[in-house]
Amino acid sequence: MGPFRTGILYGIVAVVVALAANLHFLLLDASGTPGWILAVIEDFRTTLALAAFLIIGILAALRTTPERLDEGVSYRSLLLRDCTLAATLVAVIVGIALIIMVFLQATVLSGPMQTYASDAAPRIVAYIEELGDRFSDPAEPVTAAQIEEDLAPPTLGSLGQSISNFVLRALLLGVAGALVGLLRGRRLARSEEAARRPSPEETRDEKQYPYEYPHGDNGAVSRDGEEDGRKE
Repeated sequence: MGPFRTGILYGIVAVVVALAANLHFLLLDASGTPGWILAVIEDFRTTLALAAFLIIGILAALRTTPERLDEGVSYRSLLLRDCTLAATLVAVIVGIALIIMVFLQATVLSGPMQTYASDAAPRIVAYIEELGDRFSDPAEPVTAAQIEEDLAPPTLGSLGQSISNFVLRALLLGVAGALVGLLRGRRLARSEEAARRPSPEETRDEKQYPYEYPHGDNGAVSRDGEEDGRKE
C-alpha cells in the first residue's frame, strides 16, 4: 500500500490505543478495582501508549511501498520519503485524536474523570503504604490528595502542552520512519548487488576459459581461441 493509505490505516489503530489509554476511567470501576492494578495503570499507561505509537509507526513504515515512481529519482529515495511520510501520518492522526480527548476531558468528561480520581486515590495510597511496609527504608509517603490531584481532569490550558507533545511525537515517529526507510533501502541495495554479482561457477569458468568466440559456419572454435578443425 501507498504511504497515505498505510498511514491512515495504522493511524486508526493508534487512535484505538489512545482511546484505551486516555479514556480508561470510563471503563474501570475504581471503587471495585484492586489498588495495585490502578497504580500500574496510572504509572505506565502513558509510557506504554507512547511505545505502542512508536511500534505502530514503525510497522506503517515497514508496510508502505512507493506507488508513484518519479523520473530521475532512485527507488531508495522514494522508499525513504514514503516510509517517513507513513510514520509521520500516524503521529498526526493520533495527535489530533489526543488533542480532542484532552478537550473532552476538560469539558464534558471532567465529572466522570474527577469521580474516578476520587475513588482511585485512596486505593492507590493504600497499595503504596502496603508496599512500603515490606521495605526497611520505604519511600516518602504520599497522600490521597496528591494522588487525586495527579488524576484530576486537565484544564483547557493543558491544550498547549498537548500541541507541544503532538509536535514532538510527530518528530519522533518521522525519524523512526526515516530510519526504517534507510534500512530497507540499504537491504534493497545489497540484494541488487548480490543479484549482479556472478555466481562462483561463472567466475571459475571465466578464469579457466578466458577467451570464448562464437562458432563458425563450418567449424567450431575452442575456448582458448583455436579452431577445432571440425568441418562438414
